[in-house]
Amino acid sequence: MALVPVMAAAQQFLPAPPGAAVDPNTRFEVVSVKAGEAGGPVTTRSTPGRFEATNMPLGFLLRQALQRSDYQIVGLPGWTDSARYSIRAAAPESVPPTANTTMLLNLLKDRFQLVTHPEVRELPIFNLVIARADGRLGPDLKATPAECQAIISERNAAARAAAGRGVPPPFPPLGDPNGPPPCGFQRMGPGVAAGSGRTIADLVPFVADLVSRPVIDKTGLMGIYDFTLKFAPESAGSPGILRLLSPGLPPPIGAGDANSPSLAAALQEQLGLKLEGGRGPVDVVVIDKLERPAFD
Repeated sequence: MALVPVMAAAQQFLPAPPGAAVDPNTRFEVVSVKAGEAGGPVTTRSTPGRFEATNMPLGFLLRQALQRSDYQIVGLPGWTDSARYSIRAAAPESVPPTANTTMLLNLLKDRFQLVTHPEVRELPIFNLVIARADGRLGPDLKATPAECQAIISERNAAARAAAGRGVPPPFPPLGDPNGPPPCGFQRMGPGVAAGSGRTIADLVPFVADLVSRPVIDKTGLMGIYDFTLKFAPESAGSPGILRLLSPGLPPPIGAGDANSPSLAAALQEQLGLKLEGGRGPVDVVVIDKLERPAFD
């Protein structure tokens, strides 16, 4: 799977692909780590048995390897979001495609001396609920039309058939990166979130990233929806992974600006949802040790 995270990241990490359990000691057999170029283009590419990152902040690689968002990582040094690295790694041919996240974690342990331990901590959280007592949703959150639902069903069937043949699933074109997302996709960026044929659960990680807290979906909305959310980027509590990767990247066309409502107000006015504060148990990873690497 190829990925340019500047355009595609909707949360602080990309979930590891499902599959059979991977030996936790699985490692890349060839690894090169070099200093990245500050301000240079940031890209990453992950394919079965191979991983490449260019000018990547170490913080992004940590989030991916640990499968945790910012609010779930304790003790992350500040330099991890400023120090950039270019990494090339290759694995033995026998390694399954699902092993890349495990191998990335071991790469960080071997080359960056990463040591962690898990904890469960009682922390502030947000519950995402329907704002109106009568349950009516906002004007920009609507049930996905039947035509799009049929397209998604056909696409899922094609993906299952491809998996049965042991080949990658067909991937439809994403179209204009500044236009509405195609059926079944979502686009997230500074000041904007838009989706077509998506669940509320798909929106939750993006909101959690912005408010730097776990967000629990308590809306009870189980269907798939089309939504558009525009808000003032400065109103969010976290800079978000997109601004971290490309601080000079202009907001997408149609995104919110400084005159747009805050994130909380936009959720209520546009989607008919709101965040209610609370506390709850949160799984976190504590960084015990992390060092800058020796370069090849």
